[in-house]
Amino acid sequence: MRVPVKSEADAFYLAIGGAILLLVCVVLGAVVAPLVGVAVLAGVVLGAIGWEFLTKDPAAPQPLSDALAAGRRGAKPKRRVLVIANETVGGRELRDEILRRGSADVELRVVAPVLPSRAHYVASDIDGELAEARKRLGATLSWAAEHGFEATGRVGDMTPLVAIEDELRSGGADEVIISTHVARRSRWLESGLVERAREELDIPVTHVVVDLANQQVQIGS
Repeated sequence: MRVPVKSEADAFYLAIGGAILLLVCVVLGAVVAPLVGVAVLAGVVLGAIGWEFLTKDPAAPQPLSDALAAGRRGAKPKRRVLVIANETVGGRELRDEILRRGSADVELRVVAPVLPSRAHYVASDIDGELAEARKRLGATLSWAAEHGFEATGRVGDMTPLVAIEDELRSGGADEVIISTHVARRSRWLESGLVERAREELDIPVTHVVVDLANQQVQIGS
């Protein structure tokens, strides 16, 4: 949410505007009808609240946009597609989406944010989660190579937004694919990750939903 008052001048103009509005409402209430003054005041207040929530603050930080600008590349022979996924990285839906891009002119960069349990995170014991993430990532890179893709990857920060930011800053991207669980079990969707990426980035952001309950994902396949 933006801060409406950023200087003494802003505070002065806001106070003057509020006083004028109140005076107008009082006059309308006295000349026309009390309810008219109340209605005008309520309408202006509700309109201001709606504007505040429905418009963006141009001064708000946009880490993904800034990172993408810092990592912009010149003309390259292949489009760089950044894939963000962890447990769903071997899902059929994600692999189908990748295959639609075609391997001839695409360079894949796969980042798997580690997903520690709450207890392991508190205890700083995430070795098991790191090992699982590396295994899934390795299987996906092998699959991509078998299908003719030039693909690299790494296990990223446990916060997916930070993982995306880090990768955009270091190598840029021409497209981002975010793979998540279905809504009822996706913490990434709850955090608004997809919406945030689409709001900040001026490149395509594709969201792929993988329902692991309806498929058997083989780590080695």
